[in-house]
Amino acid sequence: MKLTVLGATGPTGQIFTAMALDAGHDVTVLVRNPAKLQFIRVGSKKLNVVTGDATDAKAVSSVVDGAEVVVSCLGSHPGGPCPMLSIAFRHILAAAARQARPPRCVLMTTIGVGGTSFHVKCLLGAFVAGWKVIHDYDKADALVRAEHGDVPYVLVRPAHLTDGAGTDKYKLSLSSKGCYHFAMTISRTDVAKFLLRAVCTPDFDNEAVQLF
Repeated sequence: MKLTVLGATGPTGQIFTAMALDAGHDVTVLVRNPAKLQFIRVGSKKLNVVTGDATDAKAVSSVVDGAEVVVSCLGSHPGGPCPMLSIAFRHILAAAARQARPPRCVLMTTIGVGGTSFHVKCLLGAFVAGWKVIHDYDKADALVRAEHGDVPYVLVRPAHLTDGAGTDKYKLSLSSKGCYHFAMTISRTDVAKFLLRAVCTPDFDNEAVQLF
């Protein structure tokens, strides 16, 4: 399968991209700094590295063209460019909509947005990511749900991410009204495994999936 990955140099993106290559997929990544692809088999014939920015509509369009699935592991952090995620998601959806057969877009945000937990959202905004970042995540999440049109999407909302080993014991919920709290955690490896699962099946199309 032909995949496009945005955010491939981030902690979760690195793990996912490596998994996708190991699974035999053809992977194109859009990255600002290819040198950060330190944990990925850069020499793999299955990997195509394109230098560009996810907030650049032309750059995004160039890597979405021809893809069967687009995966975003993009993330913002305090002090980084903001808004970023909502701009990138808008470009992804627009580029996908122009394809004769729109690719599935598997897009990661976070528990705390989309009405999942006001408590978690407040803690993330006040003590972790900052309010500008969380508002950007919330806007990006809402944008996908409201403006995806004919583009199939999967919104992936993980709980607090950890760097521990995967357990394969994570839980998922399709309800945004669950009892989600700040103490919930999930490893980046387990999130990457679910992203790959969402790539390979239409079971979660046009759903928001909470992972914890």
